[in-house]
Amino acid sequence: MKAQVRCTNWNHGHANVTVRYCSMCGEVVNKNIAAKECSLEAHAKRRRNQSKYCVDCGEQLIGER
Repeated sequence: MKAQVRCTNWNHGHANVTVRYCSMCGEVVNKNIAAKECSLEAHAKRRRNQSKYCVDCGEQLIGER
């Protein structure tokens, strides 16, 4: 059985996170923020910023290598 690796993104440890999803693992970090529908342009911008997951809708932006 594979051991779970905890995400190192700081959003997991803070109480007042301003995004719904973690950009590194895609997990919900603030369930009080509603998920949004994003445009292709917004996702392209996040990919250029090297986000693996969208912080607004949770969609995976960069695939596994």
